[in-house]
Amino acid sequence: MKIGVIKDPKQGEARVGMTPENVKILVEAGNEVLVDDNAGAGSGFTNEQYVEAGGKIVDTDTAWTADLIVKVKEPMESEYHYFKKGQIIWGFLHLAANKACVEKMMEVGVTALSGENISINGVLELLKPMSAIAGRRAVNLGQYYIEKQHGGEGILLPGIEGVEAGTVVILGGGNAAENAADMAVGIGCHVVILEVNENRIKQLEERYKDHNVEVIVSNTENLENRIKDADVFISTVLIPGAKPPKLVKEYMVKSMKPGSVIVDIAIDQGGTVETIDKPTNHADPVFTKYGVIHYAVPNMPGATPRTATIALAKGNISFLKEVSLKGIDAALKSDESLLSGLSVYNGKVVSKALADSIDVPYTEVGDVL
Repeated sequence: MKIGVIKDPKQGEARVGMTPENVKILVEAGNEVLVDDNAGAGSGFTNEQYVEAGGKIVDTDTAWTADLIVKVKEPMESEYHYFKKGQIIWGFLHLAANKACVEKMMEVGVTALSGENISINGVLELLKPMSAIAGRRAVNLGQYYIEKQHGGEGILLPGIEGVEAGTVVILGGGNAAENAADMAVGIGCHVVILEVNENRIKQLEERYKDHNVEVIVSNTENLENRIKDADVFISTVLIPGAKPPKLVKEYMVKSMKPGSVIVDIAIDQGGTVETIDKPTNHADPVFTKYGVIHYAVPNMPGATPRTATIALAKGNISFLKEVSLKGIDAALKSDESLLSGLSVYNGKVVSKALADSIDVPYTEVGDVL
C-alpha cells in the first residue's frame, strides 16, 4: 500500500503522525511510504532519518496521492481538494466539530478513521496520552494566565507558606481530568472534581483520599456553586464521536472571579463552555469575556510535539500496519477496536454519534461493509 505522512498545516501543529521507526516498520512490511518534506521537523525528526528508515521525501501534493493518509489533526479546508474516492484518512479528526470536512468526505467518497474514538477494552487508548498531555498543560496554562501581566487575578496558583493556594475546579473525571488533578495537587492547590459516574467518583475519592481534593456529583447546582470558587476552571468532558453539550452556561461564567481562567480541553469536539463560540490557536490562544480569561486551543498537545508524537506513534502503528497488510475492509471486519474508530466509510457516515451531532444522514456500518 502507498502511505502518505502529511505535514499538518493547522496553526501551531508541530506533531507528525509517524516517527522514522514507524516508517521502517511499514516499509519492511512491503509498503511504500511517502513523507511530506520536513513533516517531522517540528517533532525533532529529520528528512534524513525518514530516508534511512526507507521512506521517500516528497512534496505535499505527492504525499496526498497515497491510498492511506496519516495526519495528526483533521484536514483543513486548504487540503480538501486532495481528497480522492476510496482514500483512507487517519488522524485525531474530531469530525463532530468539522461538518464541512465531513460533507466533503461524503461528496468524494473518502474513508475516515478517527484515532480519538478507537476503543481497546473500553478505553480510548490512542487518545489517552494526548488527554494526559492536555490535562497537565491545562494546569500550567492556568498558572501562567492567572498572573497579573496576562490580565489574571494576580495570584500565585500554588501559593506560598502562609498564603493559601488557589482552587482548581475540574469538570469531568476521566483521564484528562485525572492528569490535571495530579498536577494541581502536586503544586499544592485545592482541587474540586465534578463527575457524573458513581463508580468513577469512588475511584477518584480513593485515589485522592490523602490529598486536598473534593470529588462531587456533577450537576447544574454543584457546577453553579463551585465555578464561583475557581481560580482556574478546566473542562474535560468528552463524548466519543459527538459534540459535548454546553454545560457551562453564560451566567455561570459571569459569576466567576474577575481574572480567573477557563481552559476548555473539550474544544476539540466543539467545547462545553457557552462563552466560547469558536476555537483559538497557539498564536492567539486566549480572549477575555466577562472578566474571565478563556483558553480554547483545540490542539493543545501540539505545543509539546516531541513527547506527543512519540506517544501517538506508539499507539497507531499496529493499526496502520494492519490496514496496510489486510486492506481496509478485512482489517475492519477482523478488528473491533479499529472498527470503533471508523467515522466515514466510502463517503457514508457510519458513526451515529457523528451523524446526530452534525445532522447528516447515518448509515449502519453493516449495510456497507
